[in-house]
Amino acid sequence: MSNALNPPSRPTTAVTGLDRSVERSMFLELALAAMDELFKMAQTDEPLWIRSLEGGREILNQDEYLRTFTPCIGMKSNGFVTEASRETGMVIINSLALVETLMDSNRWSEMFPCMIARTSTTDVISSGVGGTRNGALQLMHAELQVLSPLVPVREVNFLRFCKQHAEGVWAVVDVSIDTIRETSGAPSFVNCRRLPSGCVVQDMPNGYSKVTWVEHAEYEESQVHQLYHPLLRSGMAFGAQRWVATLQRQCECLAILMSSSVPTRDHTGITASGRRSMLKLAQRMTDNFCAGVCASTVHKWNKLNVGNVDEDVRVMTRKSVDDPGEPPGIVLSAATSVWLPVSPQRLFDFLRDERLRSEWDILSNGGPMQEMAHIAKGQDHGNCVSLLRAS
Repeated sequence: MSNALNPPSRPTTAVTGLDRSVERSMFLELALAAMDELFKMAQTDEPLWIRSLEGGREILNQDEYLRTFTPCIGMKSNGFVTEASRETGMVIINSLALVETLMDSNRWSEMFPCMIARTSTTDVISSGVGGTRNGALQLMHAELQVLSPLVPVREVNFLRFCKQHAEGVWAVVDVSIDTIRETSGAPSFVNCRRLPSGCVVQDMPNGYSKVTWVEHAEYEESQVHQLYHPLLRSGMAFGAQRWVATLQRQCECLAILMSSSVPTRDHTGITASGRRSMLKLAQRMTDNFCAGVCASTVHKWNKLNVGNVDEDVRVMTRKSVDDPGEPPGIVLSAATSVWLPVSPQRLFDFLRDERLRSEWDILSNGGPMQEMAHIAKGQDHGNCVSLLRAS
């Protein structure tokens, strides 16, 4: 029998029942330690968390962290850098519904469509006790993405553990399992390690939830194009602020979908079922767009080396068989990233203005586009689905 003190000289091809039992015990011990760390990091303020002078976001005090916690997944690998952030926000969802979403890999990826390339639950160690998610523990695989071909997908294998701390108070924590797999002799190479990360959710009287999100990871920065180093270091790519903002937008959209009333801006005569169909179509378009920009591990990018084409252009092919709305055949996707000397808001307003599409969109036939339908996805006017027609 192998254990952490006497690892095998080569990976084993079969796992015995005893080995599996030992591994599960190690998983449970790791999950409990990760949950304890997450809850303390969510509840503790200074000196563990310090407010940044730029933007006011919370930054982890690494010295205080090392004094407070014992690393539960080992020391940081050479060449890896640390990112850590915390954010609190009000979300229009109750704690039980959010917990169910996070523990279901399909619903989790649907809630964060532009951040999760793909995910799956590889093993359910415990489904919870008493018919609830309290104590649920499962092994998951995920590929996290930034919408650029210059940032590699983060592939992580991790435990997800759910615990009810009080009436209406739940916590869900993730933690990488690579150190356990290494001690059992399984080969592994990772470009990212997920330290205890997740959220604490507390029900509010108005039907909302107060969500405190903690993100803590280590990643190999040398694999990321220098153009994106500042973005990742700022936390705008994988930080807690982005997870909370995405959660708020998606829950707001779901609330609109389930509502029988039509937002005041939607004077298009579209029925409730028609609105749902258009929103689902828009989501499928978004998924296809993300798949064309960020290749998951199934589809590797191939560099296009033709004439004067910039070396940072990435090209990918994939086979379309039964994809909705696509004819069968080979799909070619090309993507690149550039830096523009304008604010994100100004660029966003330019791209979403149907009157200006002729300046960049060949499908506009050289003239302004007409908005035939407008479906709001949230309170922000720019968060919507539009049906356009060339004039």
